[in-house]
Amino acid sequence: MVVVEFTTEPPQELLLACLWSHWTAPGEPDLLSFALITDDPPPEVAAAGHDRCVIALRPENLDQWLNPEERDTDSLLKLLDDRPPHLHYVHSRAT
Repeated sequence: MVVVEFTTEPPQELLLACLWSHWTAPGEPDLLSFALITDDPPPEVAAAGHDRCVIALRPENLDQWLNPEERDTDSLLKLLDDRPPHLHYVHSRAT
């Protein structure tokens, strides 16, 4: 197995869109789940053999994403389309 590591060039912190849930059932342990939201990859990620890539949020959209209660689905989906400009990924073998 080969593990590939992706970073941004130039290096930068990313705010990644995710969903989480807290599931409970009588007699069962609680389950906390978490998933990063992905989309089709940019060309440099696809060239490395991946068919998905995480979605980064713009910092100015973070509060809207983290407080979705007063927003409709369409406005939340628009946040996923409003991505930081000029993100470029590079990859290497993880060590």
